[in-house]
Amino acid sequence: MRVRVYVDGFNLYYGALKGTPFKWLNLVALSEQVLPPGCTVDRVNYFTARVSGASKPGASHRQHAYLSALNTLPLVTVHFGSFLAKTAWRPLTNLPVADKRIDTPTPVELPAGNHPVSGSQILPVGSYPTDTRGKKKRRKRNRALPDALIAEVYKMEGKGSDVNLAAHLLNDAWRGLFDMATVISNDTDLITPIRLVTIERKKPVLVVCPGRWQMAPKLKNAATYGRHIHRAMLKAAQFPERIPGTTISKPEDW
Repeated sequence: MRVRVYVDGFNLYYGALKGTPFKWLNLVALSEQVLPPGCTVDRVNYFTARVSGASKPGASHRQHAYLSALNTLPLVTVHFGSFLAKTAWRPLTNLPVADKRIDTPTPVELPAGNHPVSGSQILPVGSYPTDTRGKKKRRKRNRALPDALIAEVYKMEGKGSDVNLAAHLLNDAWRGLFDMATVISNDTDLITPIRLVTIERKKPVLVVCPGRWQMAPKLKNAATYGRHIHRAMLKAAQFPERIPGTTISKPEDW
């Protein structure tokens, strides 16, 4: 069975890779792990945007190295959207100051002077509470109060990647380029194109959710099959530290 894989790059990064040592990821090797027996990867389409080093020094250099590694894989095609950098005013729901929280039921009083601001009160990456059955639960997000303190924040938004993914998925389905599609994402914006492929074209779609999140229920209902990416899969799908026959190497700080 011919399978085309459609990877939402930012969704994969923030859902499974950020804060791990597994960013040097071979997408073909990962795709082969998530597919059921009897399936063959026909092509992997990777949707991303070129990052800027404005907010994260070295980010563009690390991404360039990774894209160069992906370009050594004949089955991978990279599709670029764009980044939009802007500032926006947003209410604060929590700001850990001097190991205290400002979102407590009673006001927090600090003596005059300088106090460190840190994320020490925020759960570290990969650390989530579990329910009685041992399953990870989503953290509840605090709602901003009407009189909340606001701050101007710097934002980098990816534009076009989800639209590009949806367009290629639908176009490939109508052209009959795959027997089954695999979408690696947990983005509910992809529900409609997935439903069109499964209902109108009668093609099965496997949705693979990045491992830290629960799969969005509506996305799961739209898909023919669903599964998660696990840490062991990421570990087993790494490029070698240096790509053979090239000068491409894994960034040292990865």
